[in-house]
Amino acid sequence: MPSNDVFCMGKLELVIESDNVSIYSPKYDGETLTEFEKFMSNNGALSHPQLKKDFDEIIARIQKMLMDCGARENLFRLEGRNIKALPLIIEHRRGRGVGTVRLYCIRISDRLLILGNGGIKKVTRFEDDPVLLGIVNQLRDIERQIFVETRKAHSDYEDYQTIKIIIETITI
Repeated sequence: MPSNDVFCMGKLELVIESDNVSIYSPKYDGETLTEFEKFMSNNGALSHPQLKKDFDEIIARIQKMLMDCGARENLFRLEGRNIKALPLIIEHRRGRGVGTVRLYCIRISDRLLILGNGGIKKVTRFEDDPVLLGIVNQLRDIERQIFVETRKAHSDYEDYQTIKIIIETITI
């Protein structure tokens, strides 16, 4: 995520697409990786078994969306309006202090998804972790921009072609 003391601009970049879903991720000017690519890079080699299991579940959910069912609502944890998190279910754990891995995203519709960044959540609420809160707030700002542009276009989130154009052309 870009530092808060520098005003950054960027775009939403198409990172993965299938017949079922188009997946985008923020990429800020001057950065080489999208936010989702940063998530993959930072969390792909976790050694703790619980965290590795969470990461693997996130990847499995994304693959299911791509190959099978799109970004269905029931695949995500609700984090407030269209802001969601993966994985959906975390089994009860005994090892306190280990945390869970979360990937935060914006679910626009079954066919449009924006993957942000995430990380290890060691607190009860993401609002209590400044890094995770920053990621979620970044996504909230992007979702607000998409909502405003959708209204200007006299459309709604179910209009796949119009929303796809908005996602591909807005500056974040």
